[in-house]
Amino acid sequence: MIDKKLLVRDILNTLWVIIVLYVAATSINFFFTSRRSWLFINEVIIYPSLKLIIIMTIIEFALLRVKKYIEYLVMIALTIMVCVLVTTLYEKTVALFLFVFPVLTSLFFYNLTLLRVSILVAILSFVGVSAFSENVQAHMKHSDFIIMFAIIMGFSFLTTTLLKHGRKLMNDLLRTTKEKRELITKNIYMERLTRIDPATELYNHRSFHEHLDSIFTFDSPETLDVHVSVLDIDNFKNINDTYGHRAGDSVIVKVAEQIKNCLEGEDFGSRYGGEEFAIVSIGISTEEFFKKIEEIRTNIAAVTFNELEGNHVTISSGIQKLMPGMQKEALFKGADTALYTAKRSGKNRTMISNE
Repeated sequence: MIDKKLLVRDILNTLWVIIVLYVAATSINFFFTSRRSWLFINEVIIYPSLKLIIIMTIIEFALLRVKKYIEYLVMIALTIMVCVLVTTLYEKTVALFLFVFPVLTSLFFYNLTLLRVSILVAILSFVGVSAFSENVQAHMKHSDFIIMFAIIMGFSFLTTTLLKHGRKLMNDLLRTTKEKRELITKNIYMERLTRIDPATELYNHRSFHEHLDSIFTFDSPETLDVHVSVLDIDNFKNINDTYGHRAGDSVIVKVAEQIKNCLEGEDFGSRYGGEEFAIVSIGISTEEFFKKIEEIRTNIAAVTFNELEGNHVTISSGIQKLMPGMQKEALFKGADTALYTAKRSGKNRTMISNE
């Protein structure tokens, strides 16, 4: 998207520079002209410069007041400035080429309507200057007029064609970019679906094992203080049988929320399957990890479940630390075995594997 205000500002800054260059160039030319000094100073330097400055001042004021169609006002003002220069430099037939300048400048706005307006204003101004300026008529032959008119018309058709093709290319590029962005977004969403459990927004079974696999790619992973905990909702079958599967699903979601609330740093929480969850932690001691799992357990036990008629839910957990020489399967099995030890010991507790 074109920043129209910034572009107009840049164009006006450029026009101010052109006015300065005009004054400098004509002042230097003063030492080489054959015209009378006072006449050259008045007609070539002072009066035209004042006219250009007045035009620019009006446009600067309009820029502060007018918010809409300012680009059209700039193109018209630019064409008037060209008329001032052409009628001043009437001895230089090549100055007539300046009428293509507003047309060329309008291309920067990428606006076909503005381009057509600029072309129309440039042609009318060229015809008007050629018809009503005696000085221009005196120094321009009919053949010069015909050639210049043909050049302006040809340039106008060329710029119109270029802009049409440019707009088509831009639209094609925008459409392709949009389609690519939508595809990337869709791929990210699909990738998320394959890695995230939609009910709990924890990582899923697959992600859990991929994360463990990535840990075992390091040399001596046991030096990273890796711990795994497997957590299971106690008596979950009874919850489903007594209150229904919808209530059971709600319990799973709320348990997952308590787990997520306690995760931090390098913790990796996942829904391993059904009512079972798993957490991988890196960089903390066994005592610290035990406290974290206990915090999760006690927080869950404190939650009142309206779906269960105000009753509470408990979980049991098992913890295994990654020991030297231990493989991924043994790491998970140790945590799972500790979980079942907690279950057999009365549930609602956390057990640490002795392996």
